[in-house]
Amino acid sequence: MELLGQPFVIQNTTEGWPVTWHDAVTHGPKGAPNEAVSFTVLLPRRADMTISELQTYAAKRALELLQDHVKK
Repeated sequence: MELLGQPFVIQNTTEGWPVTWHDAVTHGPKGAPNEAVSFTVLLPRRADMTISELQTYAAKRALELLQDHVKK
């Protein structure tokens, strides 16, 4: 798996920051991915976070949601 570091969409709402990350992770032969993971998560607003920190937080939150789903 390879983290692409592509730009992602951050919206500002009263509930927090919905973060959408398309093709956050791809897997497959170099130059021809055959699997991809995209997600949208809702993060709390935090002015002290850098984009890199926000990216990591979003990925960790998506992983938490997937792990909870698999356990059911």
